[in-house]
Amino acid sequence: HTHNPTLPPLTLPRGQELLSTPLLRSLVGRKWRDFGAGVFWRRTAQYLFLVGAAFANSLDLRAGGADPAVVASSPVFVVSTLALLGSWPFFFSVESAGVRRNGLAAHFGSAWNVLDAGHLLAILALPPLHFLPQQPADAGALEASAYAVAQSLPGLLQLSFAVRGLEYASLFRSLGPLLVTVRGMLVDITRFGGLYAFVLIGFANAFFVLFALSGESLDYGGYPRILQEQLLWLLSSVDRSLLDGLTGQLHATGDVLFWGYIVLSYFVLLNLLIAVFNSTFEKVQRQAFNEWLFLRMATMLDFEARVAQPPRGGQQNEPARWLDAYYGELEDTSNSRSVELGVGGAPSSSSRGRSI
Repeated sequence: HTHNPTLPPLTLPRGQELLSTPLLRSLVGRKWRDFGAGVFWRRTAQYLFLVGAAFANSLDLRAGGADPAVVASSPVFVVSTLALLGSWPFFFSVESAGVRRNGLAAHFGSAWNVLDAGHLLAILALPPLHFLPQQPADAGALEASAYAVAQSLPGLLQLSFAVRGLEYASLFRSLGPLLVTVRGMLVDITRFGGLYAFVLIGFANAFFVLFALSGESLDYGGYPRILQEQLLWLLSSVDRSLLDGLTGQLHATGDVLFWGYIVLSYFVLLNLLIAVFNSTFEKVQRQAFNEWLFLRMATMLDFEARVAQPPRGGQQNEPARWLDAYYGELEDTSNSRSVELGVGGAPSSSSRGRSI
């Protein structure tokens, strides 16, 4: 017998169906306990350390009013910057190893990997933001936009970290199947958004033409105001003040458009979305556990691909030794069940030995 630190049968397209068998469920569960859980908790601790360092660095962002001497002497800035720069190489090595292993296109075909690459770039930009001077009063449009992006980066980065943390949370049995269901509902929202966009833009164009025919100036807010009001109407925040600028027959036409939009979007499309959610929940829930187990198995394969790389210095790293011990135990268990019948139907003395 030979043992391989991967699970080739489970990487087939029908892997989720194979995971419905008790044997493979037990195999993946045992493998997670003996190997995957240890790697997972270490990576989770490293990720939380990175998030905490970025959070502390962002809180101290305006310390000293961008005075270099004050900023450089801030203990929070120094400690958090050292923590960021110290943990950055590890996550960069994970990304670069994935690119070498899978190729550039395949690696960044995953949204999680794209998000990780964005985090690596944003982390390098956090410390220099401390030395960014105050926005000048006479800043142009382009310069003002650059300042807005720079000042928003720390907050957006924390939100992005939280989204990325969902993959870590999805490996827990209590959260994984639920997140798989949410993912299915997000797909439904995307489809619904494509359908609703036609209704939204169509009615917005109709309202905009009415305001143009009435000679109303853009003081009412123009096209963006119309879209904003339509979205608020969908959320039961009805304010008909937008139509006050229309007079006579145009106001009556505006009323017809208003009630037509309410009936079509609120009573028809929104209830259709709720019905689709119910159907998706029932459909996904039946396979949610298998999907989650497949996700955990895929994560372990990723862990294995990393630890199976050639070790440095000729020494085998600790996770690889765990894998060898795990598959060696499977081999011994399999051989102990390989019973050869002796004379008279009695098991031979080699039934407990290693098969050849």
